[in-house]
Amino acid sequence: MTDISYWGAIGMNDQERQLQQCFSDVGAEHGFSRVMANWERFKEFKATWKRCSGSAELRITDYMMDSGPELINDLAKGIFGRMGRGGAKDIYSERLRQHFLSPEFIQRNQPLYLKRSRNLAYQHQGHVHDLQALQNDLLDMGLISKVPEAYLTWTKGDNRQRVGYCSVIMRVVAVSRVLDRQETPSYVPSYVLYHELLHLEDGLRFGSYHDREFRERERVHPYHKEAERWLRKIVADPQFR
Repeated sequence: MTDISYWGAIGMNDQERQLQQCFSDVGAEHGFSRVMANWERFKEFKATWKRCSGSAELRITDYMMDSGPELINDLAKGIFGRMGRGGAKDIYSERLRQHFLSPEFIQRNQPLYLKRSRNLAYQHQGHVHDLQALQNDLLDMGLISKVPEAYLTWTKGDNRQRVGYCSVIMRVVAVSRVLDRQETPSYVPSYVLYHELLHLEDGLRFGSYHDREFRERERVHPYHKEAERWLRKIVADPQFR
């Protein structure tokens, strides 16, 4: 086990010491003699790192803070594997994937993610359209499967360039308020919601999120062409500015 006293372990709390120990041990296995790992309050679930010769500095999402040493160790192995020559494509072990799917992980971290997200209305009922009702319609048509703990909300702002987005790990889907208008047919937000829910169904994956298979599934929506025409109009038409 690597001695972490060099990095000032006396000033660390237990969670910081645990993180540092896991990453120092795994880093040593990959040839890093000096490793500094810190928890970071990222909004998204992510990790960043800088490396120079035998040193590495890492900032790790604090959504993992209460996950325990085994899972933190798995994450360290994945990250250092990604940093190595050739770079591993998938940094998440099967154990980590199961952890992310657990009710405990979502119940602990989804509220924190929502608190850190500043552009959300925190409601599925809009002025005109209801995302929950649109999701139920998609379920009734057999286009999607039910994703446990999925949180649907409109955004606060009228974003026309990014009309929908999701956090796969946190299971949060946001649809731009610009689509919540009387003149906008319900199939437009339905199509955007469908797109994001497909991402939730796919879960964590590496490579292109919008590969050929995904685009084929996307086109199954009965109003795919009409919705795409509307979205192009929303981007181009000054009335939606």
